[in-house]
Amino acid sequence: MMLRVENDRRFSLGHARITLVGLQAPADGGFRIVREGYAAANLGRRGWQVQEEKLNPVEIRQEGADTVMVIGPRLTRHLEPGPLVFLLPATGLEASLFWPDDIDLFDGDLPPETVMPREAEVAPKPPPVASVPPAPAPSLAPPPREDIALPSRQESTSRTPLFAGIGLLLLVAIGGTAWWFSASPPTPSPGPTPIATPTPPPTPPPAVAERPWLERSDGMNLRDLVQSASDAAAIHAAALRRQSAGRHDDALVLFEEAGERGHAPALTAVARLYDPIGFVAGRPFRAPDPRAAARYYRDAVQKGDAAAQVQRAALKTWLEEQARAGNGTAETALKEFWQ
Repeated sequence: MMLRVENDRRFSLGHARITLVGLQAPADGGFRIVREGYAAANLGRRGWQVQEEKLNPVEIRQEGADTVMVIGPRLTRHLEPGPLVFLLPATGLEASLFWPDDIDLFDGDLPPETVMPREAEVAPKPPPVASVPPAPAPSLAPPPREDIALPSRQESTSRTPLFAGIGLLLLVAIGGTAWWFSASPPTPSPGPTPIATPTPPPTPPPAVAERPWLERSDGMNLRDLVQSASDAAAIHAAALRRQSAGRHDDALVLFEEAGERGHAPALTAVARLYDPIGFVAGRPFRAPDPRAAARYYRDAVQKGDAAAQVQRAALKTWLEEQARAGNGTAETALKEFWQ
């Protein structure tokens, strides 16, 4: 039975597909992976362990006459290049499996879920203020008049006193009338009618500008980011942003996605991650891969990235020095990508 292992680009970083050539896919896809010569020889979900453990693939499917089993980063992160034994209990299969050195690794935590911010609570409206009734206007009615006491007439048998009394009564009447008109207050004239001041319309709140897509992409998972990106250049820009933030595993996946869509600078960025010249461990690989770097530089140059030509030439010089020192891998890479 021939087994073939390679990266599965349909999934995120760290997924690998194991192809079982000429085997019909079983109903039960549980499998085991064993390394010979070790005390902890059985692969488990938490790494290598003593006891046997039956593992399940992320996906199992039939491709023509072959069976393809996909395993995820929880298992591939524990696998290092070298010989292994693959067992499929449902079919009684036990076959040798060589784990290659070009399987992408995912050493970090899985991307966190995006938490949407809570809606702001609306403050309760203040209770209405009770209106105070206006004070009654002062009455403008004139003060009541005092009754005028008239002296009583004295009866007299004499005419002279009678005429004197009538004359006195007329004088009193004339004086009371003059006092009445002088004491009555004048009728106040109405004041000017106040002019109502129009109330200005309420000022609308300022519009809040939506953040650019590149800033909003920081909180997206990789699937939503790729689906909402306008083009491959936008995916490449988001990859650079995550790389500068130290999210190197995410950056690698996005670089590869933009490169598969034909964006040449993204291919150059992937090549630089593999390039032994200037290599930094853990960003995201543990060791350089000059052959992978040569492949990506070649593809970037073919897609038209002029910046890749200088870096590709520097890598060629480095490989030539290694080949002269007896490095067979360097000699093979020179023949494969420069001849």
